[in-house]
Amino acid sequence: MKSKGKKSDNFLLYVPHRSDKVEWENRKGKVVFIFHHNKLIEKTVRLFVKRPKITTLELDEIGSAVWNLIDGERNVYEIGQKLKEKFGDEVEPLYERLIMFIRYLNRRGWIYFSRSGHSK
Repeated sequence: MKSKGKKSDNFLLYVPHRSDKVEWENRKGKVVFIFHHNKLIEKTVRLFVKRPKITTLELDEIGSAVWNLIDGERNVYEIGQKLKEKFGDEVEPLYERLIMFIRYLNRRGWIYFSRSGHSK
């Protein structure tokens, strides 16, 4: 049976950082991503299809908490511990959900990672 990775490559030790490429704001405690559709192809599509120039994506309470905990200092494990303190069993299965969400943010280019060798 193969090992899923070396201990030194544990995803929980990765430190997420917010990308400067994503525009966001805090609205009534919820994080809202703001997307401007101003590329040439998007402008062209708007000529034929009713599509707004700006769209938004509002995160739920847990997603907003995750985003606000991403500070370039805390690793994934520490973010999970803070979520557990705040939401209790509501976030279970904690790390499966957290890792899936953080990987989604990374695939979209909204966060990137560095590695941490220690835990606070």
